[in-house]
Parts: sequence; structure tokens; C-alpha cells
Amino acid sequence: MSPFNKKFAVTWTRAFSYRSISIEEESKLSTDCRLSLSRMLSINSKLMAMFDKNPFDFIVFSTFNLPMTVPPRPWIDRGTGGPLYTAGQDIIRNMFEFKSVRLNDEMRQRIQSPAQGRPVFDALNQLGSTPWVINEPMLDTLKTVFGQSGCKESEPLLEKLGIPMRHDTFDVPDFVREFGNVKKEDVDVEKFRRYAKKKAEAVKMRNESNSLWCWMQYRVVLADHFRGQTLFFPHNMDFRGRVYPLSPYLSHMGDDVNRCILKFAKSQPLGSHGFDWLKLHCVNLTGTMKRASVADRMVEAERLIPSILDSARNPLNGEKWWMSSDEPWQTLAACVEIENAMKYGSDVASFPSQLPVHQDGSCNGLQHYAALGRDNEGGVQVNLTQCETPNDVYSDVAQRVEQKRKQDEESNGEDRDVALKLREALPQNVPRKVIKQTVMTTVYGVTMYGAVLQIKRQLKAMDIPGEDAAIFARYLARKTFASLNDAFTSSMALKDWFRLIAKGASDLMKTVEWVTPLGLPVVQPYCRLLERKSKLVLVPIPMKQVDAFPPNFVHSLDSTHMMLTSLNCANRGITFAAVHDCFWTHANSVDEMNQICRQQFVSLHSQPIVEQCSEWFKTTYLTPRIQKILPPSEVDRFADIFTVKVKQGELDIEKVKDSVYFFS
Repeated sequence: MSPFNKKFAVTWTRAFSYRSISIEEESKLSTDCRLSLSRMLSINSKLMAMFDKNPFDFIVFSTFNLPMTVPPRPWIDRGTGGPLYTAGQDIIRNMFEFKSVRLNDEMRQRIQSPAQGRPVFDALNQLGSTPWVINEPMLDTLKTVFGQSGCKESEPLLEKLGIPMRHDTFDVPDFVREFGNVKKEDVDVEKFRRYAKKKAEAVKMRNESNSLWCWMQYRVVLADHFRGQTLFFPHNMDFRGRVYPLSPYLSHMGDDVNRCILKFAKSQPLGSHGFDWLKLHCVNLTGTMKRASVADRMVEAERLIPSILDSARNPLNGEKWWMSSDEPWQTLAACVEIENAMKYGSDVASFPSQLPVHQDGSCNGLQHYAALGRDNEGGVQVNLTQCETPNDVYSDVAQRVEQKRKQDEESNGEDRDVALKLREALPQNVPRKVIKQTVMTTVYGVTMYGAVLQIKRQLKAMDIPGEDAAIFARYLARKTFASLNDAFTSSMALKDWFRLIAKGASDLMKTVEWVTPLGLPVVQPYCRLLERKSKLVLVPIPMKQVDAFPPNFVHSLDSTHMMLTSLNCANRGITFAAVHDCFWTHANSVDEMNQICRQQFVSLHSQPIVEQCSEWFKTTYLTPRIQKILPPSEVDRFADIFTVKVKQGELDIEKVKDSVYFFS
């Protein structure tokens, strides 16, 4: 090589590489954590530095992932059509973990007539045709706050408001700064380990914050781009019928920031009760009065009017009351709407409001379980019946667990020692937060093992050592499940039966499937590819089919309830949007939406859903062909499995119509 070539020789470095990342996991065999290595794509730090020095002038988004500025093309029979005018789309989301299953084809093959499933497709069309606009005053405030993300002094404020810090505000330990100009071999091993650990943690925090910062940047940029335009969010659904907007960046189905920068495009006068609903909505968002009555919340709203007005007029330089809310950005949006309405004085009823008012289901999954099992006691706890103040199922279960702990302490049973030892570590009553996640995920099929991990994490957060936390978590998990069975006797028996019939279907080497009350065929896609007789075939994964059926079945019911509410609101000309079990409408139509929501829940659960499920499994899995193949004793055994024997409780489902806190 010539001297010239040597002088200008280039050393190439890989821009991308694989790195093994250690992830801390819980072990089934030990109370300690174990490390799992995962391979992830790593970007060369020099390339990242080049990006920092030369930032892109534009962010390019795929149009498939953006809101539409014209009404979307409707979904039609069999779920064909779709929002784009130049190409068709899949109505069921194709998820990577189910890539071997053609979800849309499986659904369409099971549709028996052109009319089947039309209410589902109509509901998606209704949700996608709701027009929205950017809430520009909120966007301006958000941009001002987001602009401070590069200032370290603003971190306490930004953390409170859920705004991530920019990556260059993080101080990553440097070797020379830490040890001076010495060789690595000359540094004390223990000191170097501490330095390496500290640096790794700092890099991890910086990278995580950078990812969140970029995600926030996407939303701010898109909202700014769509200023002054009418937006539409076309929806599709997962295989269970749960609906989602197609736009992953900007839509109402997101966090507090996403929701605050959107409002309905069409305004509606507040009317006689709309202003009260605006104030109640503002108080609800703070999260401080979840157990209070509506009357008490209204009194609190009146007391807070000066703070609400100050927040609207001086969001960043005033008292900043809105920042103490559970949902600060949405609270500020409500403050601004209230302040604008109050400018109308005695004519507040004519104020044209665009802010969506939310009504949330009270532990909606358990509401459906209680309705299916007609559990009166459980129904009371999840507000299916009228009561003076809202009940809280998590507090009720925590109280039941505490009562069982006291009984164990006073008995001579096998749990006495654990109960007494737990009392030393946790002298107060069992906190609500310890069992909340387990109660919440019961409807999603959480196992005993999963419940133990959930409770153990809460106990560790309360500074209870890992070994003791594992023992206490197993004890509390058992008591939590027992307490749930006390309140939701028929519901939990139904859940066990759902698992039993799913196992029956799996034993027959079939996937679990059913049809929702609105006619949508649902097929659980938990399968794996196997080679049989030189052919690739999809074989159900029994454990996943069994574990997933109870939560998926209930999810298909809560989606059905939302769709029924959506269709009936559209029929009455009411603006409607939803985030699963959180229903949105204008302030002047909340009362009417609430009436529709309750009526449709009662109508849904007045159908013999459980009996229909039993008959479906018998006719679908015990076909004449199967009955010829199986011995008669096996046919009888499966028929017995598919026959529901759970005795329903005494809940009067009609009482839901009078329940103030069913959705509130």
C-alpha cells in the first residue's frame, strides 16, 4: 500500500450489532431473582453521536399510521372494505405473536350469512366517523412545558406532569472523571464494579427517557401539524372484538397527554345539566374523591372554583392546582372549558362545549362476571346496584383478607405462624394496594403463581425482605382468592367452568372458539406449527387455550356492551367515543348516554349467555362425526363437561338501571 493510501485508510465499524441484555426475572423455584439474557439490536454510539450533531429536519410518518382528514370508508359485510379509499385493510389486527394464523380469514370462514356481524362493523364505522380537532390552547401549554425537557432544573415539574427529560440532561459517570488518568488494571476491583454498575444504571435511565422523549415528540409534532383540521380515527379490532384506533401516535386512546390535546369537532350547548357534568368531570379526574357521593363531589367542585379558574388563566405561573391531579393534563383541559363556560354568566347553558366527559366502568370485568353469575354480594361491590356512595371492590377484598388473617392468628391452624409473622412485618390492616392488581387481573385469568408475584412486588416496595415477602405473598394470594370466592361465589365457579370447557376443547385437539352476542366469530389463535405426515399443521397450545379463554370471553362481552351503547347513541344522534370501558360524550348528553349504557348492559345480560355458551360447545365440539369416532363413554364425559352446573345467585339485573355508580 502506498503512503498516500496509508494516510487516508478508513477503518469501518459496524453501525448495528446484537447485544445480550440481562433482564431480571422472578423464579418459580427460588425466592431470589434470576437473570435472563435477551438479544437486542444495538446502535453504535458514534452513529448516535452523529445523529445528535446533525438532527433530522423532518419526521416522516407512514400515512397508514396517521389520523384521517376525511371520513373513513366504512367496513362492510364480512369485515371487508375499510378506512382507506385506495386499498383494503384487515379489520382484525394481525399481531406478530400470531403470525402463523390468518386471523381475518378464520373469522370470515365462520360467518354464515352476509348479515352476520353487521352490528360489529357498524359500531366500528360509528366510532371512526366521530370528528375531532386539536385542543390548541392545551397544545400550546404542552409545547411550552415540553420545551423545558432539556433543562435539568425543570425535572421535578416535568416528572409530576409525565413529561420525559431529554437524553442530554443525564449525567453518565465517566472513567477519567471518576478515577483520573489511570489504567483500568490499576483501579481497585470493588471500586470499578461500583462505577460500572452506576454507569450501567445511568445509561439505562438515559436510554429509557430518550425513548419516551421521542414518543412525546411524535405526538407533539403531529398535533401541531394537524392544527385547525378536522380529524377522524378509523378503528379496527383484535380477534376478541376489542376496538382500537389505527393511529398509534395520535388518538384519544392514549395517556393523559394524548387525551388532553383532543376534543370533539362538533360543539353542543351545555343545556340544563351540562355545566354540572363539566365540574363533576373535573373533580373525577383528580382521583381524590373516588369513594365520595356525587353530591359531595359537587360540593367540592364548587369549593374548588377559584383554583379551577386560576389553573385555566395561569397554568404555569399561578397556584398550579391542576398539577396535583391524578390526570393533570386532562384536568387542566377541564379547567379551561369551565372557565370559558363561566364567561357566559347566567346564560351558561348556551355555551358551546367540545370537551368530552368520561364515564368509567367500576372494575368492568368483574361487573360482567357478577352479572353472568347473578352474584348479589359481588354485584354490590362492583356497583351493579344502587348505593349512597360508590363501593370499592379492592377495599372490600382487602378487608376480607384482613379478617381471614385475624382468624388465622387466633386459631391453631397451619397458617397461624405465617399470619403472626406477617403481623410483625405488616402491623397495619392489609393495604388495598397490596391486593389491588391481583383482584383486577382475576378477570384476566391470573394464576396463583402470577398473583404471588404481584403481591410480592408490592410487599418488596414496602421494604419487606425478599425471602419473607415470598412467604407472605403466597399466604396473601391464597387469602385473596378465597375472599374473592366469598363475594363472587357463582362468578368464580363460572370462571372455573370456562377453564374446564376450554380444556375439553383442547383435549379434542381443537382451538377454542365462540360467537359474540353481536355475531362476531372469535377463534383463539394460540397455536404452533407442527409437521404431521409430511404436512405443516396448526396445533392448539392447550395451556394457552385454557388460560386465555375466561378473560377473552369476558373481553368479548365488554366489547359487545360498548358496541351496543355506541350504536344506540348513534341512533339518537349522540356523539360517542370509547376507550374500552370508558365512555365519552358531550356534557349535555351524559345523562342520556348513561341511560343507554345501563339499558344495554341489562339487555345483554338478560340473554342466557352461559346456557348459550354450553350449547355452542356441545354442537361445535361434539359433532356427529366426532361422536362416531369417540367411544360412547367419552362422548358422555365431554357432554357432561360442556354442561353448565353452576347455580346462579339472586342478583336482580334490572337494578343496574338505577345504579348511579355503575359507570360514573
